[in-house]
Amino acid sequence: MNLRISGPTPLPPEVRAALSTDMISHRSAAFRDIVAEILVGLAPIFGGPTTILPFTCSGTGGLEAAVVNTVGPGRRVVVVSIGYFGTRMAEIAQMAGLDIEVIEVPWGQAADPEDLRIVLRRLRDVAAVLITHNETSTGVLNPLPELCRVVRESSDALLIVDVVSSVGATPVRMPDWGIDVAVGVSQKALMAPPGLALLGVSARALTAAAANPARRYYFDFTAMARAVEENTTTYTPAIPVFHALRTALRMISAEGWDAVLARHQRLSEQCRSGLADLGLALAADQPYASPTVTSFFLPADVRASDVRERLAAEHKVQVASGRAKWKDSVLRIGHMGYVSGNDVAHVLAALGAVLDEGVTRVGGSS
Repeated sequence: MNLRISGPTPLPPEVRAALSTDMISHRSAAFRDIVAEILVGLAPIFGGPTTILPFTCSGTGGLEAAVVNTVGPGRRVVVVSIGYFGTRMAEIAQMAGLDIEVIEVPWGQAADPEDLRIVLRRLRDVAAVLITHNETSTGVLNPLPELCRVVRESSDALLIVDVVSSVGATPVRMPDWGIDVAVGVSQKALMAPPGLALLGVSARALTAAAANPARRYYFDFTAMARAVEENTTTYTPAIPVFHALRTALRMISAEGWDAVLARHQRLSEQCRSGLADLGLALAADQPYASPTVTSFFLPADVRASDVRERLAAEHKVQVASGRAKWKDSVLRIGHMGYVSGNDVAHVLAALGAVLDEGVTRVGGSS
């Protein structure tokens, strides 16, 4: 099956083999060696030396951990939402009891740094700004360096960024851009299985977490930071995923970081060009097109679910459906992690065949 969803992504054979490694104690020297190697391997991917907190959970768990550790209940936060997952960040902040101000950006567009500047000038005592770097529901990559610059110039707010579907495929420079918490995962561009949220945290974020009276147990930054200093974790981790991630990071290092970035950009351009050749409208504003996922509109009278089902059944291709209001009209192609030009070409050829053969029309038959 050519798995071209927005995550989890396919596993290289070497990573699959690593998953079959015998279980070891998570308090052993052998496991500490794995953690140490992973922390070193992740440093350049997060933009330089930074503290990485590996929590055994999904990316959503990592986002909640970022919020509940660094911002106390009742504090004001600004959420920049450019799609489905930006809305999720707002929901997490709201459930944590925060006073939220949401900047709603039309789907398919990137956030305007000047809009953020205006909001930060208007509001006082903003504790944190929450931003999605790469919005997989729309295929948009936010201009993160510019957004970060506005936050640093306009406030003392902590900067919390969802890099779940960007880290490992496009630059994320935590120290240079002033990011306080960057929430990534194992199962997307990093070519490993689901199971780990990988949080890069600044010294400022750790200080805020230590001073935050809000109670948390499993997701405590302070406890995990102490554990990581000793190359371990607070509680029982997903040990097989650590084995797999170590192998995947070795593969990324062998390919070369610049080559990894160039490959993702090249495949993104190949996908968008192929969709345009099929006469399909791209959903993202193209100057901000994502290097990891491409969203596109189907013809108005074509049912998206039927296209997905036929791609899977007839061509062994799995793509992702649209989210929320785009569910019936949009499909999404993932091209991150363990992916080649042949994989993208296969998807495009299969999509062209399904559309040429005719699909179920909304309100009627093919």
